[in-house]
Parts: sequence; C-alpha cells; structure tokens
Amino acid sequence: MSQIAEVLSNQKSLEERFTPLEAMFTQKMEAVQAQIQAAGPAKDTIAKVAEEFRTFRELMFGLLGLLRHQITECSRQIDEMETRSRRKALIIQGVPEKDGEDCRDVILDVVKTKLGLNLTTSSIKACHRLGQTSADHHRPLLIRFASIDNKLSVWRAKTKLKGTKIAIREFLTRERQNAFLKARQHFGLRSCWTQDGVIHIKASDGSRYRVTSIVELNPVLAKYPKMQGASSSGARRDAEETVGNLKSTRR
Repeated sequence: MSQIAEVLSNQKSLEERFTPLEAMFTQKMEAVQAQIQAAGPAKDTIAKVAEEFRTFRELMFGLLGLLRHQITECSRQIDEMETRSRRKALIIQGVPEKDGEDCRDVILDVVKTKLGLNLTTSSIKACHRLGQTSADHHRPLLIRFASIDNKLSVWRAKTKLKGTKIAIREFLTRERQNAFLKARQHFGLRSCWTQDGVIHIKASDGSRYRVTSIVELNPVLAKYPKMQGASSSGARRDAEETVGNLKSTRR
C-alpha cells in the first residue's frame, strides 16, 4: 500500500509540473506563429521559418500527447492496483454509533440480526469508522474481511437491508467513486450500481454499460440526455458520506 501511495504522489507531482508546461508551450507557440504571420517582407525566408515552425510544433505536440497518454495509463494502472487491494473490503452506512463501541461487535451484530449470517471475529481482518466524529450523522464503517468468501456472503445478502436505514457499498477508489456519483446524478439511483469495482449503467433504452472512470463514462453521458426525474440528492449524500470520509483513510 505504501508503494501505491508513493506512485500516486509521484504521479500527482508529474501532473502538476506538466499542466503549466503544456499551457506555457501552447502560449509560446501561438506567440511565435503570430509574429511570423505579421513579419511582412522577406517572403521566402518567412515561408521557410514558418515550415520549420510547423514541423517543430507538430513534433512537440506529439511528445506532449504521448506524455499525457503515459500519465493517463499510469493513473489507470494505479486505479486497478487500488481496486484489487480493496476487493475484500466493504462499507456499511447508517449503523448507529456509540461512544466506546467495538466496531467488530457492531458489525457482527448487524450481519447476524439484519443479514442472517453467522460470521465470527476471525472473519473480519480489520474495521473502523471513516472520518471524524459528527453529531449530524453516523460515520460509515469500513470492513476488511479475512477472505473473499466472507465479503461475498455479506455483499449478496445486502438486499435484506431494503427498507432499513442501513446500506452496504463497495469500497471504491476515488476515481471510480467520482464516476459512480456522476453516473447516478445523470441516470438516476436505480439505473446505476457497482459490482467488483465496476460501475454498471442501464440507459433509458435498456442498453447496459460498464465503466471504471469518468473518461469511460463521458461518451455514455454524451449519448444519452439526462433522464427526467433523475434524483441527484441521494447521490450527493453518498458523496458526502463516502468520498468526503475517504479523505481521512489510507489507501
């Protein structure tokens, strides 16, 4: 996990350096091109310089495009690594919080009384509340299970929570959580869900899509207008309780 954090830090530093460099390069190229166009006499010399400039500009834009592609690919690979590291984790929201509580006991009680599952303490590798204590809402619980089977048994039984204030969600990466939020705001809460870290979308014409990032989501959004009556309040609430709280967790 520390390696992922280090790569993320390096990637962010690279992006911070690249963006102003790209803007400065574009500005300089536009300024030079304007000077060439305004040069006036010496047509042959100007034409030669202009041709060299065009060649150089195409080369540089090609290099910048390649660098941008490498940054994007790096981001995708990091996101895949993070997703794999979270495959045994789930988030439970809406569970009342008490002072001095034992999160394992709280989770095991919910699993037994609400889901009808008999897990043991050894079924949970680690668990804790996300974010800082707030009087406005109960903090979500992050659970890392000891095995995939333990996690899947809880995930498959989550439908038994329908009609309660408790909800179970996947522990998505920031990139995927942002894409999921945006998809739900556009298509509606009932038309978007996640499975194994992949965002599933059911469009208005019945077509289904699978995306893992906003880059993949954008063409789907462009293809379909926003559905009438799609609710975004629930999605915003999810963002406040999940995305915001994840800022204080280690990846």
